[in-house]
Amino acid sequence: MSSPTLRTAIIGCGPFNETRGGCNSVSYAHAIALRRTPGVQLVAAASRSRKNVDDFCTEFPGTQAYTDYRQMLAAERPDWVSICAFPPDREAMCLAAIEAGAKILLVEKPFAVTTEMMTKITAAASAAGVRVFVNHQRRYGKWFEWFRSALHAKTCGAPRTVELYHGGAGFINFGPHLIDAALFALEPRRPVSVFAAVDWTDAGDYQGVRTERSILADIRFDDGLVLNLRSGPGVGEGQPCLRAVCENGLVELYFGPIGASKSLGRIVTPDGNVAIPDFGTEHFHHNDTEPNIFYNRAVADMVACVQSGLPCRLDAHHAVAGTSILLGAYASAKASRPETLYI
Repeated sequence: MSSPTLRTAIIGCGPFNETRGGCNSVSYAHAIALRRTPGVQLVAAASRSRKNVDDFCTEFPGTQAYTDYRQMLAAERPDWVSICAFPPDREAMCLAAIEAGAKILLVEKPFAVTTEMMTKITAAASAAGVRVFVNHQRRYGKWFEWFRSALHAKTCGAPRTVELYHGGAGFINFGPHLIDAALFALEPRRPVSVFAAVDWTDAGDYQGVRTERSILADIRFDDGLVLNLRSGPGVGEGQPCLRAVCENGLVELYFGPIGASKSLGRIVTPDGNVAIPDFGTEHFHHNDTEPNIFYNRAVADMVACVQSGLPCRLDAHHAVAGTSILLGAYASAKASRPETLYI
């Protein structure tokens, strides 16, 4: 017997633009993946901007438009709600969706901007039997699967340290993807503490969240491995975004700006041999022949995991670990001492 169709809704529609469906247009990317996945029906979308939601529903005919997400939840009673709004608004939206009877939440990154926010969402979801996913869709990219596989197979021996480089201010924007990629590769290790310094000079803003200029952090895992995080303008120029320093060589993952060169991963051994895999048109951000490919794979896997009851790469506990590292770095810098991570 076939599984019942999941009725889905989206909260938070950004403006229509020519990159919709790629890695820059979150609500459109969610919608494309939802509509391409069997067993799913996109029924409604909500945005405070009438123009944004009308443009969105024009792009996806048959989707009902709302400017009040609570009204949408009450009227549509969706099974699945994708939360694509700005980070400070997500707690209220998640709790409202749970109260309205949704059984699946897909939340954009970062999962939360405070530990209290994470606790409220996860506790409410657990009490109501709601499955929560957080959209670190790059877990479905071939380069990230390759980096993880190389570490798990101990291609260059066991990893000793991992280095993360983020060349820009405002780590909370793109940085959570890099932390999650490192955690994905290092599972089942668990991060247990972080010791950090944060420079708030010329603090900026990302979707309503105050952002720093630079971060230096050492994250320690339960087996003693350390992840060295370096973020800030000009950081890591010429360096990979992720480098695993292993017993007998290096495993590296590089990336270029959107629209530039594709990702490049390589394994370097002490004798100077270099091995570079080839994943065709697929790169760090998406696939040149299918810009929505990571989202498509992610949604298809989430639906399959919901139907089977199996664990998923995007289950919220993975994102809780990554978010705890970022929030722990801020807390450590403020207190001038290591911060224990309770994950």
